[in-house]
This record gives sequence, C-alpha cells and structure tokens, in this order.
Amino acid sequence: MNDISIHQSQRKIFVSIGLVGGILVLKLCFAVLTNSLALFSDSWHLITDFASLIISWWGLKIATKQADCKNTFGYYRYSVLTALINNVSLITISLFIFYKAVDRFLHPVAVEPQGMIIVATVGLIVNLAIVLNLRKNTNNLNVRSAFLHFAGDALADFGVLLGGIVIIFTGWSKVDTLLSSILACLILKSAVKMTWECLRIFLESVPGNISILELRSTVLVIDGVRGVSDIHVWAISQEVIAMTAHVWVKELSKEDTLELLHNIQHTCYDKFGIAHTTIQFEYCACSSCFHNKIDHQKQCSLCIDLCPTG
Repeated sequence: MNDISIHQSQRKIFVSIGLVGGILVLKLCFAVLTNSLALFSDSWHLITDFASLIISWWGLKIATKQADCKNTFGYYRYSVLTALINNVSLITISLFIFYKAVDRFLHPVAVEPQGMIIVATVGLIVNLAIVLNLRKNTNNLNVRSAFLHFAGDALADFGVLLGGIVIIFTGWSKVDTLLSSILACLILKSAVKMTWECLRIFLESVPGNISILELRSTVLVIDGVRGVSDIHVWAISQEVIAMTAHVWVKELSKEDTLELLHNIQHTCYDKFGIAHTTIQFEYCACSSCFHNKIDHQKQCSLCIDLCPTG
C-alpha cells in the first residue's frame, strides 16, 4: 500500500467516525428507553468501534511517516499495533456481552420492541453505508478490521430488527438475550481471527500466502542463479513484506550482476508481493554464512536450509 492509498483509507475512516458517532448516541438513548439488552450490548460494541476507528485513523496517519535512523523499517507497525489493541478490546467486550446475556436470562426484564425496531433500522442503514464506504480499501489490516466489524454490526442490527418483530407478534422477550449471544459470537470470531493475524506479524512469521519452497524454486529458475539459501521472509505490516536471502550465482560482470538483482527483485514482487528485498550474492554455496567458517561450524538457529519443511 502506497502513501496515496493510506491517505484514501484515512479519509474513509474519518467519514466512518462521523457516522458511527451519530448512531452511537441514538442507540445508547434508545437502549435506556427500551431496556433492550441487544441494543445495550450493541451500543457498547459501537463505543469500541468508535474508539477503534479513531485509533485506526491515528495508526494510518503514523504509518505514512518516512523511515528514519531510529525506525529503519518505517512506522508501519504502529498500524498493526492499533489493530491489535482494537481486536483485544473487542474480545473483552464480547465476553462481557456473554456475561450480561446469562444474567438477563436468569433475571428477565420487560423489553420495548418498537424502540428496538426503529433504532435497528437506522443502525442497519448507517452500518451498510459504512461497509460500502470501506469495501475498496480492505487490503489494509486496520481498514479490513473495521470493514468486518461493521459488516457484523449490520447483521446484528438485522437481528435486533428481527427480534423486535418476534417480540411484537409472540411476546417471547428472551429472543433479545438469544440475539445478544449470537452478536457476541460474531464479534468474538472476527476479533480472535484478526488478533492472531496481528500477532503473526509481530512474531515475524512468514505470511500465510507465501511458501518458502515455492519462493526458492521461483528464484532458482532465474537465469544466472545456481542456488538460494538462508531465506528469511516476514511482514513489516500486512501490506509491506520483506525478504533477505543468499544467492549463489555464476561468475558475472558488474552490469550482469545488477541486471540479475533487478530480475530477482521484480520476480519476488510480481509473484509474491515482496516489496523490500536484501539479496547477498555469493560465488559458492553458503560461502559467507557465519556458521560456515572453520571456527564457527555450529548450525545457526536462524538458518532454515536444513529444515525438512522448508
């Protein structure tokens, strides 16, 4: 994601903040007036969404800062950090909603369905507007997290609307508690998934869409390459992937070496989306590896070349 795309995402997040702020005030007021747990739980969810949107906007703003001597990989991880904070808060909220649902089931109270229907209808319209606003920028972890949340919110509003109709025609008020539990499941599922994605980035795991074996094989077929070793691939953010590798090459002139490097970099970017590559050329296999020297022959714990799974 380039800076232009990040700025576009910032604008879309800012518009979403205004929409969420308006619907949040409306839902909180009607949750109190109607005594609906579904509206109350969704209001708390919206509070976290409102805060998460502000945090996401800040994270996207920081991510556009240029790399410097203190942050040599730039500030992309700030965006991942804000996404992690947002999703951990959602996990906490979903567990709280489960607690309130159990409490309401054991101690039922009267629910006002007309207010539920009115607010759920307005919420459904607003959440669908936010989903449509964010749908084209979901390649960013922050924006995708917001998109999934508000898609879930739209579904939750539809559930509250349905619950209000059921209560009017059947008088079964426990449907409100049931819908709250379903809403909590939706929140928890998406939050856990996004939290794991954030943790994988912080753990510097290989991105799930990249196979080291396939990457090595792809580089090996490039003319001039004799071997590839000591490959390391990790995500600086969901959009920015980095790689380092030792490449065993034939005897080449300076000009041919530059062309080969260019080909390797383009291949890695075009086929795997790896935007930042550091390639070390060698004239014999693993010749420059620290553990390959006579006085340092112990296998390096960071070298994956002996790993059977690649």
